[in-house]
Amino acid sequence: MSKTMMIFNLASFVVVITVILSLDQDKASAAFVFKDFVNNTGFSNSYASLLGILQAAFGMTGYDATAHMTEEMRNARKDAPRAIICSVWIGAFSGFIFLIAAFFCIRNLDAIDTTTTGVPLIAIFQQATGSVGGAIGLTVLITIIALVSLCFLMAQSSRVIFSFARDHGLPLSSYISRVHPTLHVPHFSILTVLVVNMALMAIYFGSVTGFNTVLAFSTEGFYLSYIMPLLVRVWGRLQGRQDIDSGFSLGRFGMAFNLIGIFYLAFCVVVFNFPSVSPVTSTTMNYSSAAVGVAALVAAVTWLTTGRKHFTGPQRGSVLEASVPPMPDDGHHVSTGSMSKN
Repeated sequence: MSKTMMIFNLASFVVVITVILSLDQDKASAAFVFKDFVNNTGFSNSYASLLGILQAAFGMTGYDATAHMTEEMRNARKDAPRAIICSVWIGAFSGFIFLIAAFFCIRNLDAIDTTTTGVPLIAIFQQATGSVGGAIGLTVLITIIALVSLCFLMAQSSRVIFSFARDHGLPLSSYISRVHPTLHVPHFSILTVLVVNMALMAIYFGSVTGFNTVLAFSTEGFYLSYIMPLLVRVWGRLQGRQDIDSGFSLGRFGMAFNLIGIFYLAFCVVVFNFPSVSPVTSTTMNYSSAAVGVAALVAAVTWLTTGRKHFTGPQRGSVLEASVPPMPDDGHHVSTGSMSKN
């Protein structure tokens, strides 16, 4: 399924780019794409440039999904880092090309900003193809990719919840960590992720500001989680722990890349809390910092009350073999192979 969708994704990318560039006979100028600066935020251009980082940063997240599926991979030591790195390069290259092509197909920026569809990309497709049917066809390709991506995100998110619950890090861990006896999937973890996401998406019907806060907080949460392993690695290097038992290494450039990553992520985390529209009111305020504070408070309370007593943490020194024995009777652990010490 994953290979099929990767091929479909790349093929759709080629189809969309080819169609909009070939059908649009009145493309925007290179000056409009690469030089003109449109700022409707009410802030200065320099400030608006910083705000633009948020959208790009959101697009460059989620590559850690592979790390959450390593317990179900046969050669995770090498395949997981390879998959993450390839995803970053492919995503960055294809995303940049896609944006450039879309910008060249913008004829009326105001019409796109105020489109009745609520999705500017659909308006760009319509302007480029000159027909509603063409825009619908291209949108269907994007929609299929988005829907299947949601399934993949559900899979990796449920594994995060399952692993945390298996190590007794969540309330009702004994239930959430259970594995279905015949499907061999953490069904309660999947249901937990589904219910939580439905609750978060429902915020949109009550408050658009609250929903935007959830989106901004999710991106900031990603980046905060990315900082933590980098900080641990730098601390380990400073303590003299240069070698790590890993199938992938950056070699002598590791420390430099770790520091660059930390500074970039820290910078983005700060920018994510800036308001995006001036004047700032209760409806245009960016409440990401408040959301992060609440999440940190909940995490701290959970750790002080139950976490430090029951949380065991991940187990080290073992790998999963290829054989698949029967499921354990307690139903709390995914058993994809017999365990053997390194």
